[in-house]
Amino acid sequence: MFSSKPDWENPSNPKFQWISTSSREIKKNTVFVPLRGERDGHEFILDALKNGATGFLCEPNHPILKDLPITEHKKAIFVKDTLQALGTLANYHRNRFSPVLIAITGSSGKTTTKDLLGGLFGFLNPKSLVVTEKNYNNEIGVPFTLFRITENTRVVICEMGMNHRGEIKKLSQIAEPTHALITNIGSAHIENLKSRKNIAEEKIDIISCLRTGGVLFVPDDLEFLERAKVRTKQSKRNLVIWKHSKQPELKVNSVKKNGFILSWNNELIPWNIPGQKLLSNVRGMLAVGNYFAIPKIHILKTITSYKSPNKRLNILKGYYTIIDDCYNANPESMSSSIDACLQFAEKKEIVWVLGTMKELGTFSKYYHEKIGKELNQIGKGILLGLGEETLPMVKQVRGSKHFLEKNALIHYIKTEIPKQSVILVKGSRSMKMEEIVSELQTFKG
Repeated sequence: MFSSKPDWENPSNPKFQWISTSSREIKKNTVFVPLRGERDGHEFILDALKNGATGFLCEPNHPILKDLPITEHKKAIFVKDTLQALGTLANYHRNRFSPVLIAITGSSGKTTTKDLLGGLFGFLNPKSLVVTEKNYNNEIGVPFTLFRITENTRVVICEMGMNHRGEIKKLSQIAEPTHALITNIGSAHIENLKSRKNIAEEKIDIISCLRTGGVLFVPDDLEFLERAKVRTKQSKRNLVIWKHSKQPELKVNSVKKNGFILSWNNELIPWNIPGQKLLSNVRGMLAVGNYFAIPKIHILKTITSYKSPNKRLNILKGYYTIIDDCYNANPESMSSSIDACLQFAEKKEIVWVLGTMKELGTFSKYYHEKIGKELNQIGKGILLGLGEETLPMVKQVRGSKHFLEKNALIHYIKTEIPKQSVILVKGSRSMKMEEIVSELQTFKG
């Protein structure tokens, strides 16, 4: 759950200083926002009040009002939709200040790019920079990123995710970015959006509330790039295209097991994460850095000091060498991780432990087969597929194994896979692939 202290303090009316969606995280002068999820947050209004909430949002005529003491009714602020009201409050707060606000979306690479941009502006006073925490990138998370803005804030890096049509536009309306960046257009959430064209339109919607004079940053290999050009022109916004696939400014000087030596501006720069596809995110950061004329020293530091977030291409050494990339998966990120694993493993045995990629709908068989064909063409290692939907993938790869249960898969690895093998573990969040990592990490043979 979320709790935040917007800079709303006013000596003449200090009623609300905090906002929280959790009845357990109530402080003095907090307004409680009950949201509907697996449970109706309205059920916790009484708990919030007992814990000291000064006020609460509430849908009109909600049954919970009958259970509240009449003296508490005056603390209610009635709204038609509490989630929408949360966004409205965040937008109001955001408009009290004038920071540079860079919004980031894309089918994959959002968090990497967000963290890189956070590093790019890391020379600012900590009070001057707000960066999305963890993966708080939806209709609840984005408002709480905005609530952290104060009069000291100069730059906001705001990640925006979605899984249904119209969500990016809503988030853009709430955040009103001054600048935006699209990492790529892929197949994530195609189950709900039905086509890659619809996914592209959804991502490009990030410019729908881009401030006047705003800039959209995109890579030169963006699918539906022409559509991005048309829509930025129609909205009278600016487009910056960074070079990734053709004559990039940031070049690969040499390839290492653990990453690359990059060449830029007469400098050789170590980048300590394998996988060519991630370099587009680095080049996106560089495009933003060039646009804002960030000093060379800060750009170099951003690249050399970057470290992968938890469960994203983390290399864990023990009886096996595990590449833990189990945070989430879609066809593009799966392919990217395979590329990174090949680079890291060099001549060592590889075990591809791949779980189901969710939210592909009727496209599931096609994309799982596609990954299987990619592995078959590589012709290296053994594939262990987990989950019913990975069967089409497994059928494409000679010598592969299919599992419906984690325990059976883990047992197979422990009894059949030799010591020092490199094991890539990746799958959609709901597959909980980290349970496999945890078991293998403690295995002593």
